[in-house]
Amino acid sequence: MTADRPVVHRGLGLGWPVFAALQEPALRQREDRPVEVEDAEGRTVTARLSEVLDELSAPDPRGLYLRHQLVSEFDPGLWALVPRGVRRHNWLSALPEDVRPDWAWVMIGAAGTRSPMHVDVAASAAWNLLCAGRKRWAFHPRRRAEEWHLLPAGCAGDDRGAEPVELVQEPGDVVVTPSGWAHEVVNLTGTVSITANFVNGGNLDFALRYFDLVGDEASRDLLTAVGASFGHR
Repeated sequence: MTADRPVVHRGLGLGWPVFAALQEPALRQREDRPVEVEDAEGRTVTARLSEVLDELSAPDPRGLYLRHQLVSEFDPGLWALVPRGVRRHNWLSALPEDVRPDWAWVMIGAAGTRSPMHVDVAASAAWNLLCAGRKRWAFHPRRRAEEWHLLPAGCAGDDRGAEPVELVQEPGDVVVTPSGWAHEVVNLTGTVSITANFVNGGNLDFALRYFDLVGDEASRDLLTAVGASFGHR
């Protein structure tokens, strides 16, 4: 699933069990639970899940966005519904639980909500399965991310020829974001998605360069050891 350029795999996730588990009727079974969401002003507020789900089809939504909801806290069983081959893309899953990053989230947002321009955490890549609605993605290559100070100087490497990419994601589509690519995402309609970040042989060298440049020796040494355990040299 690792890619050098942003890519959308059309319909890839339609048969994933987690796709069915994140449809609105299934989510309504837990609608009374409180969740931490962003409001239209970007403030963190507490709401009922039912309020967030009501936003999906509201003609005039309030702009609530469940954007930072860890799968492990929302429903740990959801992760087992992601195909094993996809889960295994993240080499860091082999780490002991006490040092393993928790990198999977459920996202539920009203039309017009967005994720502002950013680069994914710790030089990782990411995949995103859209379970309902439509999202518009805008990607910019690493050299732009470096110019915008989203990456440290010297991190982009040689990405000449890499150009911005825009795409619209439909239900069942899986979007893969390469390490270091700046991107912003707008929910064209109410949406439900699950996303996870990963490091593996396809982006490990980039991550090592990133941690070298930011002076994080502990993370670099940890990634080096993980890579060696998978035969990466």
